Amino acid sequence: MRAVDALEVLELLGSTQRGLVTTAQARESGLSGVDLSRLTDSSKLLRVRHGVYALPSAGADRLQDLRGAWLAASANGDVVVSGASAAVVHGLGDLVPAAHEFTASVRRQSTLPDLRFHRAELSDDDVTVVDGLPVTTVVRTAADLAASLLDSDHLAGVLSAGVENLDVDVEELAQALSPYAARYGFDSGRALLAEVAPGYVAAAIGSAVRTAVTRSPQFRKQALKLLAEPDGAKTLLSFLEERLAS
Repeated sequence: MRAVDALEVLELLGSTQRGLVTTAQARESGLSGVDLSRLTDSSKLLRVRHGVYALPSAGADRLQDLRGAWLAASANGDVVVSGASAAVVHGLGDLVPAAHEFTASVRRQSTLPDLRFHRAELSDDDVTVVDGLPVTTVVRTAADLAASLLDSDHLAGVLSAGVENLDVDVEELAQALSPYAARYGFDSGRALLAEVAPGYVAAAIGSAVRTAVTRSPQFRKQALKLLAEPDGAKTLLSFLEERLAS
């Protein structure tokens, strides 16, 4: 196949995959190994990892290697980015995964040293999509890392970032951590979060206030009335401080 035609076919394939294609996908579309070699030798393709190539349209992507690993792994069945790899995707803490981690509903193995598979049943609530990758949610990721006995310092970094995420229900996070709290010397997920994640208490209060505003028209009415007054926000804060201190 002519190089220009081959590249056009590949770009169409990679248009929904952030500019990445697999060898298997290329062959299914009529390209040969020789076609891929020629495009690679002429720098039209960049080999990201075994069986995965980046097209000129790929551009810069901090998750490119992980994305390539996921593409290759998902060819043999659905897999979800999880564990330390999921923490990286979410920007939780400063973990540097030794391998790309994925979870599948069936047992998976790999001879590649940079791939690690876990077997677990994930519900729809356990999975979200970030930058085009299916990944365990912040709550599920934190719980999985706690279950794996991640060291306390790194877990603290993960949890501190997690409670700062406005999309995270901090009470749901606390409940998910509770089964593993004793391993870190705490009697509950709340106690664990309160100790290692400085923003937890503020986030929990904020969550409670948001819930009250959403569910209680009377609370919302009184809060709006107070905020409309001069220094209303300070008055509301003072009220909360007095109630919490009593």
